[in-house]
Amino acid sequence: MSAAAVLVGAVATAVAPHATNYISTSAVVNAPLVPISSPFEGIVETPSPGPARFIRAGELAFELRKMSKESAGLRSLKSELSSLSGEIEGLEMQRERLEQLKQELLERRDQQIAARSAWYETRLLEARAELDRAEGALHRVIASSDRAERLAARDRLSESDLIEAQGELAEAKAVVAGREATLKRLEVERDFLAEGDVIDTSTNDIDAIAYRLDEIAVRDAELATQLMGRSTRREALLHEISGMQIEQTKNEEFRPTSATDGIVWESSPRAGANVTTGEQVLKILDCTRRFLEFELPERHFEKIVPGTEVSVRLKGAEKPFTGKIFAAYGGGSRPNRNMQAAQPRITTPNGLRVIVTIPKPDLEDENVARAFCDVGRSAEVRMNIPSGSVASEWMERAREVARAVFGRDGQETDTALDEDLAANEDDMTPRSRTN
Repeated sequence: MSAAAVLVGAVATAVAPHATNYISTSAVVNAPLVPISSPFEGIVETPSPGPARFIRAGELAFELRKMSKESAGLRSLKSELSSLSGEIEGLEMQRERLEQLKQELLERRDQQIAARSAWYETRLLEARAELDRAEGALHRVIASSDRAERLAARDRLSESDLIEAQGELAEAKAVVAGREATLKRLEVERDFLAEGDVIDTSTNDIDAIAYRLDEIAVRDAELATQLMGRSTRREALLHEISGMQIEQTKNEEFRPTSATDGIVWESSPRAGANVTTGEQVLKILDCTRRFLEFELPERHFEKIVPGTEVSVRLKGAEKPFTGKIFAAYGGGSRPNRNMQAAQPRITTPNGLRVIVTIPKPDLEDENVARAFCDVGRSAEVRMNIPSGSVASEWMERAREVARAVFGRDGQETDTALDEDLAANEDDMTPRSRTN
């Protein structure tokens, strides 16, 4: 009796969890992979951390440099800028030469004005002397004319001599008037020279210099207009080239950062290695989104409630932990396995696949990083089943066991056993299940 009681207790202890819970042993810890591909053909400048290394969100993953030269558009702009710079330099040289010529002409003009002013002073002295001499001669002629008129009034001088004396007087007055006009003209010319103006009555040298200075001013204005247009175009080209160089620099360097806290699953090639366009350079294991996936008979679909807690124990671990049901999908669905690091051991194609989220690990722990945050480890998931379905679940498992035992050689399962199991299931009323 004691042995029987111990045996019954042992059987009850082993069978009770399977009678009141659903236990899955096919679950595998999984997590998505975040691949980073190269956008161009390049060379690895800075490699990524090695495998099983922790990488933080925002941390530089690796660095690539593009193996290409300047674009055709940038070379064309630089060529145009070089040509335009040459034209601007030529225009500036022409303006400098014109400025030098202008200064030379102004110096020559000043020298001629200074020489002309000195000449005017001397000429004015001569003109005043000539005027004084003409006035002295006029006084003598006036005195002689008065004497002749007096003599003629006394009939002591012939009429012809009187006429000659009057003619000499008129000539002397004309000479004095000419000398006065010459003196006034010289004074006017001297005054214009003092004000910077020139009335060149003798030569055309100063006027020619003035005309040449006017031509230089017109030509300099034309060159200034051309220079302004080309300088504006050069500034626009410099701005455009700067923008293109910045854009090309961005396109020539690829420095991605990690989008999440994770573990390096596959590291990049070593420094100096070549990578092709579209090649996956790095894969990061996103341990912040770990999950489990296990099978469940499809008849339990209505019993799956998101947020329901389940008990999870990693195989080989001593303590279980709690996870939460996130979602479920049927066996006919096609999940994206390319983005997952582990392959779940799903053996029932018609089963219900349940996804369970699990807590985030301590990624800074070296042991966790070296274990790739337990991705790939199998686990046991225990989920409570409503009490109303315990007996039916137990009978279904009994049928599966019977089919496995009696139909393993490919023969039909014993119908009598199936009928007995069905009868036993029909006879189990809610009262008997409760009891």
